[in-house]
Amino acid sequence: MSNNGCYRVKVKATVTRDRRSATAKGLLNVAVWFGVSFGVLCGVSLAPPVVSLAVAQATTDATPVETVKTPWSAFLPAAQIIGEGQFRRWGFLVYDATLWSSSGQYEPDQPFALSLTYARTVSREQIVDASLDEMRELGVDVDGHPEWSETLRNVFVDVSEGDTLTGIYMPDQGAVFYADDRLTGQVSEDLAQAFFAIWLDPDTTAPDLRLALLGKDQ
Repeated sequence: MSNNGCYRVKVKATVTRDRRSATAKGLLNVAVWFGVSFGVLCGVSLAPPVVSLAVAQATTDATPVETVKTPWSAFLPAAQIIGEGQFRRWGFLVYDATLWSSSGQYEPDQPFALSLTYARTVSREQIVDASLDEMRELGVDVDGHPEWSETLRNVFVDVSEGDTLTGIYMPDQGAVFYADDRLTGQVSEDLAQAFFAIWLDPDTTAPDLRLALLGKDQ
């Protein structure tokens, strides 16, 4: 049995010298059939390279993976969208949110990015104050980290309609932030976890947006 759980079949054939050519031709046809069938079912290549390439090309064409080159690609290569949603206040759109990862899946212990594209003017102070308030709602000891307020002021900027703020989380290293295509700074691991919990913690004040970002709102 192979490592990936698929059985390997060995066939012994005893032929006479004068029938060897005909038998060899038959075994070649069998080998090609086994190569295509087991290659597709088990993810291994038993057929000649030309057959394997044809199967791989067909699979690629059937299930293309859309990746996006971003200003922060160095931190999150081949970014794929996990999910998207909108945040509204009193019925008015505040921002569109997008969650990204290299795999297209959200894994808390792997790098990911969260982008917020604003639909209206919001000051840096408003962004900082709202972020800290949401952390408190989740039970985070914000008052025990008085430096967080100044740190967030250093990485955030005033935004207008169409501006995008992006935070890229790097496990055990914290997070870096971009204002559109400009790197604005980095925050510690503790602050990064508290910040992204605003959207991704199960107890978030915006549960519908959380599900949309995780791709679970279908």
